[in-house]
Amino acid sequence: MAGMWKSVVVLSLGLVLMARAEPEQYDLDLQRAINMALAQNRDLAQRARSVNSAGLGIASANADFGFSLRPSGTAQQTQDTDTYGYGISLGKKICSGHGDRSRTASHANRNGRHIESTHKLAGGFPPTALPKLRSAGSNGVTGSGAAAYPHRAARIRTTKKAALLLRVVEMFESLIQLERSITSDEASLQRLDKLYRLTRARERQGRATRVDTLRVGLRVGEATSRLETSRERLSSQRRDFAELLGQPPDVVFTLVPPPLLDLDIPSAEEAVAVALSNRLDYAQVLQDYTDTVRGEKIARRGLWPDLSFVARYESYENSDVRMNGDKKGDLWSVGLGGDTDMNQTRERARLGQAVLVRESARESVRIREFAITREVQQQTSAYKRALDELQIAERNRQLAAQRAKLARRLFEVGRGDNFSVTDAEEALTDAEGRSLGARADASVAGYSYLNTIGTLLAAPEELRPKLSEAPL
Repeated sequence: MAGMWKSVVVLSLGLVLMARAEPEQYDLDLQRAINMALAQNRDLAQRARSVNSAGLGIASANADFGFSLRPSGTAQQTQDTDTYGYGISLGKKICSGHGDRSRTASHANRNGRHIESTHKLAGGFPPTALPKLRSAGSNGVTGSGAAAYPHRAARIRTTKKAALLLRVVEMFESLIQLERSITSDEASLQRLDKLYRLTRARERQGRATRVDTLRVGLRVGEATSRLETSRERLSSQRRDFAELLGQPPDVVFTLVPPPLLDLDIPSAEEAVAVALSNRLDYAQVLQDYTDTVRGEKIARRGLWPDLSFVARYESYENSDVRMNGDKKGDLWSVGLGGDTDMNQTRERARLGQAVLVRESARESVRIREFAITREVQQQTSAYKRALDELQIAERNRQLAAQRAKLARRLFEVGRGDNFSVTDAEEALTDAEGRSLGARADASVAGYSYLNTIGTLLAAPEELRPKLSEAPL
């Protein structure tokens, strides 16, 4: 089916909303019903709040790496000198270290400018700031809009939306099955009631026994009970369906049966490849593995010596102390500084832990790949089996209908007994129930197959698996 890998193919069907007091007609097909559920389902709305919360977490983590601008001032008085100073300090923490710049000026004996920049080249990184940002980044899209589309929360929400879509289809098919079952039970009850009246008439004529009449009466009672049970189930499931769509529980839908999906099933290898390119749970384990690789790199850098680059510039004017023979002058300097702890037991232990975490994440990726392969194979078989069972159940229903029709005709002309008729009616009821169930199962199996390979609901490109990050 063209375009089946990009998004879900939605059936064409209609729904009619009816108010109890004044019935009103609403044109509502499955596409609009799904949209209504995605827009108004309360559980999904709760998930959206967690997405926004994760976005605020990223904004908070990014704030640690923003510019800081601080005013500064000093005043000092000694026995023979008054000194006043003012300035502005501008700083920014970056992922590879941090840099600070300041500008100061003083009055009294000396006016001037002092600018200094410090940049860490290696080691000595804050132990929590960078992992905090990386951890927040793993939950969201880096760059612009990071607060709006957190990765982990967005994947969970998209998965919930796909599950909600599948649930709408399941309940839709279940309601249609129940409605058709009630129609079948009503027709069966009418036929059994007709048979019961005919048997009673023949009993009065001496052409049937009391046992025959009681047997048909029992079948009428069972059919009545089955019909009432189905009606109660239908009423309960209608309320559940209305709640799923975010509608009042007393809304009643008139459903139009949809056609079955017509899917072109690829080979097992192709289906697994599609699943690995679209499954969001696989994308998340890949992201987790990438985070552990980054964590190992951070742990290795903890073994590096603390090395900093320092640049300083000073300019003095109107100084009482001459510099190079003048009352004004410039001084600048550059240099390197650093130290290291020869005992790196703690750093080596952190590195060992990071390596173990990375290996564990690598194994989790492999486990998820095997699980996805197994799920795709099982769901492919389930979908094909559901289609085969539907054909068998439909053929059996047709045979049972022909048998029941023939048994009724033979009894009506006096060439058969009512035992054959009631037995044929019971077989027809069972065959119709299995046929309706097989039809619903085949429809849901098609959507479940799309969900298994990750194409039931199209996810944004940034949320899908990045196969280039998969471990070798």
